[in-house]
Amino acid sequence: MFAADSGSEILNSWKEVAQYLGRGVRTVQRWEHDLGLPVRRPRGKSRSAVIAFREELDSWLIDCPHITNHNDGNETSVTLRSSEALRVAEIIVESQGLRSKARELREEMSVALHTLVSNVERMQGNCGNGNPGLSLREILPQPSERLRAKLEMAN
Repeated sequence: MFAADSGSEILNSWKEVAQYLGRGVRTVQRWEHDLGLPVRRPRGKSRSAVIAFREELDSWLIDCPHITNHNDGNETSVTLRSSEALRVAEIIVESQGLRSKARELREEMSVALHTLVSNVERMQGNCGNGNPGLSLREILPQPSERLRAKLEMAN
């Protein structure tokens, strides 16, 4: 049984893989390197002979992003499949949520810090250690209007 036969599931060389995909040998070798074309090397060496399964190549063709070079030479775009585009959209939404959560946590940390400073100043005043040096409020950056409102609610 020859791999080039239409019934064979295994392709035994770069030439057979290239013929199956309708491309040149160098092109499919580049696809393996750049885009992860699924070929196997029985000897395990990077420059040894290759084999490939038709089913894996077909799946790769369906799932692989399409790369198109625009004629101006300056721009390369990747066209994503609908499942990949959906995953990218999910990642974008998740990152926006994380950014928002980080902003909220920074504001809460600022409120907690200013509350702590206020409490330390009260404790210093109650102990009679009225040190004429700089107060902690002068050292810390001033909170925004929104944070001031939160501080007032916390006190």
